[in-house]
Amino acid sequence: MVNKMKKIIYLIYVLILCFFVISCNISPDEDDNDGVRPEPFILPKYFDSPAWHPEGTWIAAYHYDSLDTDGDGRNDDYFVGIWLVHSETGTTQPLIRGFGNPAWSSDGTQLVMEAGGQIFTIKITSLEPVEVDTNTLFQLTFEGRNYFPDWSPNGKWIVYDSDIDDTKYDIWIMDSDGGNKKNVSGESDSLDQGGWRIPNWSPDGKYIVHERYVSGGDSGPEIVIMDTMGQNPVYLTLNNERSDQYPRYSPDGTRIAWYTKPRVGPPAIWVLNSDSSNLRKVSPDYAWRSDWSPDGSQLVFLYLNYENRDHPGNGELWLINVDGSGLRQLTYFKDNSL
Repeated sequence: MVNKMKKIIYLIYVLILCFFVISCNISPDEDDNDGVRPEPFILPKYFDSPAWHPEGTWIAAYHYDSLDTDGDGRNDDYFVGIWLVHSETGTTQPLIRGFGNPAWSSDGTQLVMEAGGQIFTIKITSLEPVEVDTNTLFQLTFEGRNYFPDWSPNGKWIVYDSDIDDTKYDIWIMDSDGGNKKNVSGESDSLDQGGWRIPNWSPDGKYIVHERYVSGGDSGPEIVIMDTMGQNPVYLTLNNERSDQYPRYSPDGTRIAWYTKPRVGPPAIWVLNSDSSNLRKVSPDYAWRSDWSPDGSQLVFLYLNYENRDHPGNGELWLINVDGSGLRQLTYFKDNSL
């Protein structure tokens, strides 16, 4: 019963967050006065799941915006999918329509991503200007619901979470072509009482950090490191009365960042050394999903103040140095509504 209640509470939490992330707006096809198609209503300026390109100049992120596709100075189309954000100027350009949860291969030439609960890869031939080889779009999963893919450092495997063979999510590994799928979520750990989700591969390829529901984790998932076979777990957080989610290894593998949501109060990003030392809060409140800069000096994150929708910078990407200094808003739009 307790586990069931935890799942219900978590589902409610996810639905509330999704309410802010996804909203549908319908604009008319024509202006009744002059017959000219008006500019579409600007969809919420919301960025999510940032993924810093290994070269450092661009950041991929899920985003909504409208576009001028025919060059007449009027927005005439929506683009919902993966965008590129310049890491210095904050300028944006659309990359791939209809996909989310992007992750770059270590050489920066491919993306693994998700749409409709299935995992795909695609080759990116150029970032300036954007050139995507649509002929290389390849679907890797076809059953169940599959999310949060990440490349192994050598590019041979992809790790992700899936509910394909269970009532909860497990962590799976497959070849980069979709073959040899294997569930590596061990069931022998007596602490395991729920799903294993949102995996991220260590830079040396030896470990996978992820969020895991455990007995005693009354507020939500904890951050756990395991080897690539799902064994030898190391609990970085446990029974801390917080929901710890979306872990990310630093590029050198010595630190892990995640956001933590206490029972009462807003979330923020915390960083811990991978040997479990030097835990510290590095972001302001209301910081959510993040990713590391390639040199490990900065984090890019989504700022989402769900208690004050009109707060400046809401729904935008922000940058901060890992020591907590240098906070800077990266993206700006006229309408920051959620």
